[in-house]
Amino acid sequence: MPSSSSPTTAAASRNQTGESIAKVFFVPVALSVRRECEETAAAVGYAVPCPTMLPLGMAPTPGVQGCQLAVIGPADLPACGGAQWRGWIVGSIQGAAARTDGFQHLALVGAPRVVANPARAIDGPPMVPGSRVDARGVEKIGGHTMRWYFVPPNRNIGSVFMDHMVLVWNVSGHTYAYGFHVVNTFAQARALDVELARHLVMVDPRAGR
Repeated sequence: MPSSSSPTTAAASRNQTGESIAKVFFVPVALSVRRECEETAAAVGYAVPCPTMLPLGMAPTPGVQGCQLAVIGPADLPACGGAQWRGWIVGSIQGAAARTDGFQHLALVGAPRVVANPARAIDGPPMVPGSRVDARGVEKIGGHTMRWYFVPPNRNIGSVFMDHMVLVWNVSGHTYAYGFHVVNTFAQARALDVELARHLVMVDPRAGR
């Protein structure tokens, strides 16, 4: 896994293509992110939604107790989720995204099967019994029907998605949940989620071989 200081986006320059969304500047990801997606898909055995654009200035979340997450990776690493997370994917990046009004965080999760309970899809295998998420509507992006959920911190103890607006959707027998933290307004978080989702590409397990 990359260190917490590893860049996730290509170096900024005056002529670099990018987009400003809700005061956050999205730029193309570094080549290392594509490699992470290919390695993750090969490890879990199914296609993973790979970000091709991310907010400038954000990097993998610093490791906690030996668990270092990447932008995207298998979730069952010994120091992280362990065996109960086998077959899942996870990712976490954070930082003072360029031009945003506060510290931002993006979390990613994918399941090896369709998960009907949105709270379990978002919180993963260690979901605390009784956890709930708030439904916030439906969005059509890239031909997929995605459902919005807000993750209340008082009802999802320990979830990496606490206080996030999350898009949850199913593709080919798998459930994915990607979402940004609500730093200022729900509208801003939704705009960031939509921009992220617009620039996802499915990476097949055979990619890179």
